[in-house]
Parts: sequence; structure tokens; C-alpha cells
Amino acid sequence: MGCCYSAAQSMAGDKPPEPSRWKPLEKRSCTDIIPLAIFFIFFIGMILIAAFAIANGAAYRMINGFDSYGNVCGKQNKPVTNHHLSGLDNREKSYVFFMDVLDARTSLEICVSKCPDRELRTMNDVYNFYLETGSQLCDYSYPPDRYLSAAVADQSTTGPCPVLPVKISSAILFRCVPDNIGTFIADLVTMINNLDPISRIVSDIYACRYAIIGLCFLSLLVAFLVVLLLRYMASMVVYIINIVVALSSLAGTAVLWWMYASSRIALEKKAPETKLKSEQENTQAFLWYSIGATIITFVLLLLILVMRKRVALTVDLFYEAGKCMQHMPTLLLQPLWTFFVLVFFWIGWVVVFGFIAFSGAFIKPMMVKGFFLHFRLLIKIQCQFSYMWWYHIVGLIWVSEFILACQQIVIAGAVAKHYFTRDKKNLGSPIISAMGRLISNHLGSCALGSFIIVLVKIPRCILMFLSRQIKDSPNLLAKFMVKCCMCCLWVLEKCLRYLNYNAYSLVAINGTHFCKSACDAVATLLSNALRVIAINSIGAFVLFLGKLLVVAIVAGIGGLLVIKFHPNVHHMAAPVGLIAVFSYLTAHCFISTYEMAIDTLLLCFCEDCRVNDGSPGKEYFMPKSLM
Repeated sequence: MGCCYSAAQSMAGDKPPEPSRWKPLEKRSCTDIIPLAIFFIFFIGMILIAAFAIANGAAYRMINGFDSYGNVCGKQNKPVTNHHLSGLDNREKSYVFFMDVLDARTSLEICVSKCPDRELRTMNDVYNFYLETGSQLCDYSYPPDRYLSAAVADQSTTGPCPVLPVKISSAILFRCVPDNIGTFIADLVTMINNLDPISRIVSDIYACRYAIIGLCFLSLLVAFLVVLLLRYMASMVVYIINIVVALSSLAGTAVLWWMYASSRIALEKKAPETKLKSEQENTQAFLWYSIGATIITFVLLLLILVMRKRVALTVDLFYEAGKCMQHMPTLLLQPLWTFFVLVFFWIGWVVVFGFIAFSGAFIKPMMVKGFFLHFRLLIKIQCQFSYMWWYHIVGLIWVSEFILACQQIVIAGAVAKHYFTRDKKNLGSPIISAMGRLISNHLGSCALGSFIIVLVKIPRCILMFLSRQIKDSPNLLAKFMVKCCMCCLWVLEKCLRYLNYNAYSLVAINGTHFCKSACDAVATLLSNALRVIAINSIGAFVLFLGKLLVVAIVAGIGGLLVIKFHPNVHHMAAPVGLIAVFSYLTAHCFISTYEMAIDTLLLCFCEDCRVNDGSPGKEYFMPKSLM
């Protein structure tokens, strides 16, 4: 009704629809009950699918693992075929062992009682390991007394004995996984892809692992300090961020060009026969990094120059957002709770999906080698499980978007209560109040808004899948059409997300249903277009610079640590780049809360100006700084 009502008004006249009269902090009723009921029924369906998958999906196969004959490790098994090695008693053998862990996809898998706790270089070592632990690392039908006389041909991926040397392993999720995971990954990449640069990058990241972990925690501290600076020194920090980012970008670009010049001069002084390939790759990489940094620096300086006169417009709004954070410091923790809820849901989703995927029956393989048969889990399972997959995937997107929508309404509701409470000493617990209003009144609006995103995201995911399927097709027209549709859906999704973002704020403030709030948000934004564009663009730019400041500080410290404590690193950009990505994500989580507080304050400010004029009975809610 709200959508049709507002759309009809918009089409009937030339003026945009007038938003509803602002009634903050009044009692409200439930919104969007029908979408909530549909979401509830859908979620019950996910629970029923999870229960059915756990009961019929052979969960123990996924948890305990199974060998190549269909025997689950750590259990008494029933025969699944007429093969003599099917239906073994593996209660004393709890761990899956691969004949060649570097080729686990086609390797023979058996159940063992203990993973190798030392490196086994010869079959004599394998035999001694069996004598000490009783763990048989060759195929079940291969007696241990033949270990010492095993031929080289017997040591293969398909068995009957493992490929030597057998790496030191530990039991992880009932699978024997090599302990030195860094070297293992590097060896795996080298063997599969034969790409030396990738192997060196992986080894560099592993060598700097402790510095990377420490700097990830440092990024949390730096991001929190940036938010505190925005609170207590808003005007100063806005200008400092611009200056520091400009100087940092100039200094970083200069350092990159200096390192490129130094490496090139050093390389030119060497004789051609003494030049290492890694040194040439490093010099070329520095060149590309320097060019990229120069372009980024030029764009940043140009933006700072163009926007310098409008930066002052956002200072007061930043200051008010800082006051909100001062009265509600736990507001910064909302993304953290949302992250934990999402991780909890994702883990449960993956487990249920695994139960569904491990449902079905074992089948005989196409390959028969020697004296053992290879058995694999049936990939094309029953029809009902296929439908469950699709239902489960849609549930992943819808529930994830629903959780994010709940976070946005809680933050918007808390900030709105702070704005529309004249006596800040009587705020009470705005966050708890916002959560209460969400649970009692506005879960349906979250369900409807998140479902709108699902309607766009699912077709886009399908088109992405089709694009990969036809990438080798000679039909250029089909490729072009798919790319155009993907682009249009991407733009539509971004627009809908922005609309939802503002609609959730008005749901939390007004108490109106989602469609009405979305139309009111459009009317408010259109009636204050210039003000919204100026403040949003400058504010978003300054907050983006704040994120870059966190990245510059943490990545700079990381670069210095890598240079000082890891001088033998081949590609310094690999660990430093990983640190920069994580620090940016951390800064985004903190500053995005601050950003949503500013956007909500802007909507409150616009509606306050529309409804009130400062006369008796229509006093402004806004503080004097915003007046």
C-alpha cells in the first residue's frame, strides 16, 4: 500500500511526494507482518532441511571421513559392495591417511590408528613406525611383513604403499594433515602449477606470519584511535587526515620510485650471467607499483584540491556523530556482534550443506587398479537433495542480508533516539531500546528489505555462473549480452542497497513500514539534494581517507618490520599487501558504524528542518552547533 500510495502521488503531480510528518520516539505498531511471516516459514523450512540432512545425510561420513572402500573411520561398518575390503571394523582406526596428500583428489585413502609423527623417508621407516604404533600405512590387504621388500612401483598415489617421503602429520578433523603447512602449501603450488613466483609469495607470507598476525591486532587499535580522534578533534582531524594522506601518498610514491631506481641500478651493474630471475621480477614489480602509486596519488591530490572549500560543511556533523559515540560507546561494537552472529550462521550453514552433500550412496569407480577398488561418494544424489541445495543457497543470502539489516536498524534507532532526546541525561539505554523496537516491531521490514536484495543477487549469481560456462564460446554476442545484464543488475543492486540503507533508518525513526519509509527517504533526499550530495560526498571522502590513514600507518610499520627482521623475503609487497588488505577491512568495520551514524543524523536533521521552524511549539531538536 505504501509503495502504491507514494508512487501514485509522484506520478500525479510535478512535485516529489511529501514525506509523512515526523513523529519521533512515539509508540509504534508492527510493520510488514506478512513478509515476516513468509520469512519465518522460510526459516522453518531451513531448519527442517537441516534436521532431514543430519538424519539422512550420513553426517558421520563428513565428520569422521571414510576410506576408498566406503568404510567410515572410527566405526564398525556394514558392507556397501561385495568387495572383500568393504564393511571393515575401523573402531581402532580413527584417522584418514592419504597415500599422497599432494594429490588427495585421486589418492587412495585408508583409515589408520595414528598419523605419522615423524618423517618417513624409506619403507624401513614405515615398517618401524608400524612396529612402534601398530598403525599400518599401506593398504589393508598389504601385510606389514612385505613392507621391507616393497618395490618402488608399489609406492604410488593409488597404493598399495604411500609415496615417500611421508610428511610429519597431525590429526585435524580426523584427517592426517602435514604439520609444516607453509612448506606443504608451497610444495603443493609448485607441484600443481609449477609457478615459482607464487611459491615464493606463499613462502614469504608464511615467513612473516607472526608479524602479520601482530599487525592485524595493531590495525584494531589504530582504527579505534582514528574514531576517537574524529570524536574529540573533528575539525582538526578532518584537515589532518587530508594533509597526512597527501604527504603519505607523496612519500610512499617517492619511496617506491627510489626503490625501483636502486634495484634497477644494482641490476644493471651485474653481469648478464649473474642476474637472478627473482631480481629482475622484483625490479619489474617495483616499476608497476610505482606507476600505480603515482596515479593514485595524483587522483587523491586532485580530489583534495577540488573539495578543500567544502570540507568545513561536514565538521559539525562529524562533531555530533562523535557526541553520539561518546554517549553510546558500545555502538562501535555492533559490527563485532553482527560479525559473530554471521560467522555462527555461516558455520551452521556450511555444516548443513556438508550433510546434504554427503548424502547418497557409494558407487564403483571407472578405474580399477591392481588388487583394490576405488570407491567414491555418489555426486548426483537424489532429486530432493538437489532442491535442498537451491533452497539452502537462497537461505544463505536472505538470512545474511536479514542480519545486516537488523544491525542497520539498531544503529539508526539508537542514533535517532540520541538526536530526538532534548535532555541527553535521560537517554537511558538507546541501543537496548533500539534492539527492543527491532524485535517487537520491525523484523518484518528487515525481512522485506533483505528479500529485495535477494531478488537481484540470485539472478546476478546465475549470470556469473553462465558467464564462466560460456567464456570459451565463440558466440561473442551471447557473452556481450550476459556481461551487460550482469552490469545492469550490479548497478540495480547498488541502488537498492542505498535505498534500503536510508529506508531502514526511517523505519527505525518513523516506525512506518518499509515501502512507506523507502518512499519517504526518496522524498527527503530529493528535497535536500544539494545538501545531501555535498555532505555525503565530503563525509564519505573524509571517512575513506580515515580508512587509508589506518592502512598507511599499519602497512608502513609492517614494511619496516619486514625490511628489518625478514631481509631475505623475495617479494616484500606480498606480506605488506596482505597486512594492508586486513587493516582496511578492520578500519571499514569501525568507521562504517560512524558513517551510518552520520547518515542517520543527516536524515534526522533534514526532517527536523522540514517539520520545525524554531517557533514556539515547533522548536528544533538539533543542537545549536547545527542551527
